[in-house]
Amino acid sequence: MDTIKLCLITPEFLPIWGGAGTYAVELVRHLPKDIEIHVVTPNRERFDGQKVSSSDYDFAEYFGNNVRIHFVSRATDTFFYNAHFQSACLKYVPRLVKKEGIDIVHYAHHFAGLLLELERLNIPAVTTIHNTFQGQREGTKMSGMSFGDLEFSEKAEYLTYPLFRLTEIIYFLKARNYITVSNWMKRQLQSQYLKLNYCPISVTHNSVDTKLFSPSKEEKSPERDLILFTGRIIAAKGIRYLVEAIPRVLREYPEALFVFIGAGNYSPYQRLLKDMRIPEENFAFLGYLKGWNELIKYYRACSVYVAPTTLWENLPIRVLEAMGCGAPVIASNICALPEVIDSGLDGILITPGSVNELVNSICALLSDRSLRRKMGDNARKKVLKKFDWDVNAIHTVKVYQSILERAP
Repeated sequence: MDTIKLCLITPEFLPIWGGAGTYAVELVRHLPKDIEIHVVTPNRERFDGQKVSSSDYDFAEYFGNNVRIHFVSRATDTFFYNAHFQSACLKYVPRLVKKEGIDIVHYAHHFAGLLLELERLNIPAVTTIHNTFQGQREGTKMSGMSFGDLEFSEKAEYLTYPLFRLTEIIYFLKARNYITVSNWMKRQLQSQYLKLNYCPISVTHNSVDTKLFSPSKEEKSPERDLILFTGRIIAAKGIRYLVEAIPRVLREYPEALFVFIGAGNYSPYQRLLKDMRIPEENFAFLGYLKGWNELIKYYRACSVYVAPTTLWENLPIRVLEAMGCGAPVIASNICALPEVIDSGLDGILITPGSVNELVNSICALLSDRSLRRKMGDNARKKVLKKFDWDVNAIHTVKVYQSILERAP
């Protein structure tokens, strides 16, 4: 087959807001260099008041000369920008497909090309499914947070849910090519949408760059125990439950430090910590870290990594990043996380929303350094074996080739 010309349409890219953005960036970085890639994306200018923009990045540093970035709109919020992006894609992508002779379109998220449904591109396409509006809504409801304390995008999802849920149902009624990032997600789609039992659905797991996300070569004894959370600061991530666990962990380990990294609204959790009279030296909210190097330092330094998701997150890349760096992970026993973690062997799975289990698991790991090292080593081996982008990017190429071979 000749060189594939790919158009990747993604509402998230650099800077990365969430898992779909990480997926798009890492896929582009790891696809073979003989694929001509055109990325269609918004030019992001800020996250919740944080001035982090696409112009802060040297794209030549991240990608090869086989990649061209097409900024078609602006993004200044975390939800409504997508409508402008959709409209811009409707105007821009058909011309791009014709001009560049694109062979296949890949929607990095199933809401990436809704308006393009109105335009017949007459070339094959594939859509990656990370989550659904229904799942995100349920996860937010289970968070225990009031509406006023939700992050902007979660509030917007609440208000627009009926419309977007209907749009989602209609989208899944059409036969098309899909990629899901877990076996669990594939089963969910097939059980909820009968039509999808007759559609080609390929499973290509979320993955990490295992050369980048790797353990430290020098083993050092940390000055104090560090418990780490990374990801979007939204209610559905279960951050409230980790915050509620802090005073009980500090009773046993008064020098422990809880670090939160990611873009979003920290103020509800800072207020809660203040109400519980937690000393400021025991927690830190670091916001969005632009580069991977700083983030990796924290993965390598942490004694425990925690992902206390409330109900829904499919297969979080942040968990794979921590495991790739050899960190022992505590995560909620939900969605596709059992595909990643064998509880007790390479991490610990707990009941979502259980502060008791979270406290007990954190303390158990902090009390046993050899257990932490063993779990971290096993976690690294698991990621190398099943969740390495070098392997799964090639699998994605095979999906493209299979679609192109079936196309009329």
